[in-house]
Amino acid sequence: MEERYLKHDIAERIVHWLMALSCIFLILSGLNIRYPGLIPVGDMNTARFTHFVSMYVLIFSFVFHVYHTLVVEFKEEITGLEDIKKMPAVLRYYLFLSDVHPLYTKYNPLQKLTYNLLWVMILIQIITGAVLYWPSALMGLSNALGGLMAARMLHNFMNYLFIAFLIVHVYMVLLEDIRGLWAMFHGYYYRRVGR
Repeated sequence: MEERYLKHDIAERIVHWLMALSCIFLILSGLNIRYPGLIPVGDMNTARFTHFVSMYVLIFSFVFHVYHTLVVEFKEEITGLEDIKKMPAVLRYYLFLSDVHPLYTKYNPLQKLTYNLLWVMILIQIITGAVLYWPSALMGLSNALGGLMAARMLHNFMNYLFIAFLIVHVYMVLLEDIRGLWAMFHGYYYRRVGR
């Protein structure tokens, strides 16, 4: 027997896919800007245009996501003291040290922490991207980061962290429970109950 419950509301699903697509386009266009011709789709102007449009989509969807999380999903998505206490059990399971799979309604403590750290990564990308986009207007911020070269290196390093996150995220979604992936499309999660 299965029970159905709403795991992701429509706002969360739309923002998730907007952020996912904008991140993918930012990664691909950013790599094309950094290494011209690496991805043979258009010229440098196309890469920059795609990068800037995707940047604005990410910023607006990220701001909405933060608002939605703080107002609607705070307990379910923000790492708290209880999550830190429950983290060892989750880590033991994912490190194959335990067969006991801790179950949670929405996100386990490791997921919450990862998604909260993702916010920090996005903020770093927004700040370093702004410094690279408006170097003279943000000279003070650029100097605080160690100069334009340091901002560029940090921006590029974070890009590779995003690539690593996306690979691990997709792997974990497919490995863990495919019902979680479908819930990000239609919102509902089907959980087996009883025998």
